[in-house]
Amino acid sequence: MMRIAIFDVSHWHFPLYIPVLTDPGITLVGICDDKGFAGPEMARRLDCPLLSRDELLDLDFDFAMIFSRHSEMAATARMVIDKGRPFLIEKPCGLNTAEVAALRLAADKAGLFVAVPFILRVSDLARELSQSGTLSPTGYRHLSFRFIVGSSTRYETNGCEWMLAKATAGGGSVLNVGVHFFDLLESLTESRIISVTAQTKTFRKDIDIDELAMFTREFGFSVSHDAAYLQGFADQIVVKSTDGALRHTTVEYNTDQFYPVFFRDALARCRAGRPPLVGLEEALRALSVVEAGYRSAEQGGAPVAVPQV
Repeated sequence: MMRIAIFDVSHWHFPLYIPVLTDPGITLVGICDDKGFAGPEMARRLDCPLLSRDELLDLDFDFAMIFSRHSEMAATARMVIDKGRPFLIEKPCGLNTAEVAALRLAADKAGLFVAVPFILRVSDLARELSQSGTLSPTGYRHLSFRFIVGSSTRYETNGCEWMLAKATAGGGSVLNVGVHFFDLLESLTESRIISVTAQTKTFRKDIDIDELAMFTREFGFSVSHDAAYLQGFADQIVVKSTDGALRHTTVEYNTDQFYPVFFRDALARCRAGRPPLVGLEEALRALSVVEAGYRSAEQGGAPVAVPQV
């Protein structure tokens, strides 16, 4: 039986993980929600205690899930590390690369399993883009993605207004959406992003995070590979091989569907003593790309080198 503690359930992604919490072999020992609004409702829904963060930390649990504000993520994670427990933590894992680097160092020193849900790694998209391993990592020539997830008001609707301020969120669309694609690019190509040029845009005058960003190196996408050309639209990927063969594949583009997939994979790996599919090293690399992109945008889109952390 794996006993799970959940920190700060008001995060808009948390409900996507709930189906896993009823899986056999899982017991939810308690939740906290120090500054959110969803705690009482979630406690009733999950039939578990709603506690303070300190009370939850005092309980005996085997695995933690951390959904805190970005400005508080690293502090919460350090407490779980000090307790010596493995955990899953939502990206970006901290407010900046300095916080995430320190967190990675502490987790590595403690020898703890830490999973970061870059869910594109377990998506239909990743499977098709790699063609189940038949497209070599060195064969990619061009990859273009466009992913527009909605206006900034969705955070207010979900009670997460803190996401609209740099002081508590760290950034906007690049930090919350772009990181998934930076990780996917590095995963597919098995190489590091070394330089970026970026532009960002904020439309609302009452917030200071980016609402729209463009990085250069649809959810549509197009990928050119030595072995094939792939293009995605509607619910399909069209693959045209260099030998002229044409194939249509139906895929799931709703990325929300892959949070339970990633969570189950993380728990299975933790139980088996295996490393996570994605951890703090990958989170730190993606956040380094984000910060380089913000510096580029501040300089009018000038190329900026990505630190190789």
